[in-house]
Amino acid sequence: MLPVVAEPVSPAMPAFEPARLPCRASVLRLVDGSEHLLLHSAGRQLQLAVSGQSILGPVRLRTDAVWPAGEWRQRLWALKCLNSLVAGGRLPKRLFPPEARGRRLRFVLRALDGSVAGASYRDIAEALIGQTRVRADWTDPRDHLRDRIRRAVTRARVLMNGGYLDFLA
Repeated sequence: MLPVVAEPVSPAMPAFEPARLPCRASVLRLVDGSEHLLLHSAGRQLQLAVSGQSILGPVRLRTDAVWPAGEWRQRLWALKCLNSLVAGGRLPKRLFPPEARGRRLRFVLRALDGSVAGASYRDIAEALIGQTRVRADWTDPRDHLRDRIRRAVTRARVLMNGGYLDFLA
C-alpha cells in the first residue's frame, strides 16, 4: 500500500484519473474522509491510501520521499508499480514475484485433494512425486517420504479447518 496525497491539478503536471487507467479501479471511502484506491490488472493488485482531495476527480498525486525504516522497500515497490501502470498501462509481472510459500501450499492442497477423495498416502505420493521415486523410497526405514505426505495432509487439514485465516493476519 502506498500512501499518497491527492492535490488539485496544476498545468505543469499531468492529471491522475483512475477512470482513464487501463485497469479496474475500486474506491473505498472511509468515515474519516480518506479513500483507498485498489487497482486490478492481470490478476495483480496495487492499493493506494489516499488523503487530501477525492481520488474520483482529476488530481495530482504526491507521496513523501522519506519513509520509515521498515517500510521503504514496500513503498518503493508500490511506487514502481504505480509508475508502470500509469506509463505502460499494466502492473508488470516482474514486480510481482511468486508467493514464497506457493510451491509448498500447492503440494499441501493437492495432498488434501487426494486425502479427501479417499486415496492412500502411497497413492497421493505417486500422484505428487511420481511412481519411480515412490517405488524407490517408500519402504525406506527412515520413512522420509511417508512423513512428507503425512505432514502435507495434516497441514492441509489444519488450513481447511480455519488455519487459512492466519494468512489474513
